[in-house]
This record gives sequence, structure tokens and C-alpha cells, in this order.
Amino acid sequence: MPRCLRPFVAAVLAALVSLPAAAAGEAPPRFSKDEQPLRQAVEDAAMCFHFAGEFGGDGSARDREVKREMAKVCKDESQQRVMQAYRKNPRDRRLYPAVLMLDGMVKGPALTEAEKARLCAVAKTELVCP
Repeated sequence: MPRCLRPFVAAVLAALVSLPAAAAGEAPPRFSKDEQPLRQAVEDAAMCFHFAGEFGGDGSARDREVKREMAKVCKDESQQRVMQAYRKNPRDRRLYPAVLMLDGMVKGPALTEAEKARLCAVAKTELVCP
């Protein structure tokens, strides 16, 4: 990604991650200093989901570019960090949008329909919830 676009992408990502909270009239999710790796993993999940939607699968130059960008943010250890944090504390609402976006994209069991409905009811993430 060109350097000049990084601030723009960071701003879009911050907005994407905070959308559910903003829609509910809440403050955007906050992470403590000790939780910065988790915050980064949540942001990476949002970008991974975004790029997955951009991938056309036709082998075009755009697909190759998207694939390069996905390689930067769609990392197993980052995705596992989000899912492990959620499994450890399923009441942590800050994780709900990322968990919903990663459902089906990560190794391991998918969310049950009941669990997905519960998260969607709270997160109201239109991108992944009906």
C-alpha cells in the first residue's frame, strides 16, 4: 500500500471498527496499553474482512494487489488472538464486530446460530449481520 494512503486507511479502519458503538450511541472501543496487540488484531480483522470483499477471484492485477494487502493483515496469529480473547471473555463487546467478521474465515469451530444472533443483536454490524 502506498505510504500516502496509510493515514486514510487507518482512519477508515478506525471508523469501521467503531461503527457499531457509534450507531448505539456508545464511545468507540477502548483498549488499555497492555491490550495493544489485541487492539491491532481487532483492526487487522476488520481490514482482512474488507479486503476479502474486494477479492474478485479472477486473477486480475487488482486481485494480486488485494492478495498482497491481505497477506499483511490476515495473519493466523492475529485472528487467533481475537478468537481466544473472545472465548476467554465472551462478554467483551469490543470484540464482537471482529469475531463476527472472522467467523468462517479462521480455523476452528464456527459460531453457532444462537451465538451469532446474540452478537449481532449487540454489535449491530450490518456488514455481517442480517
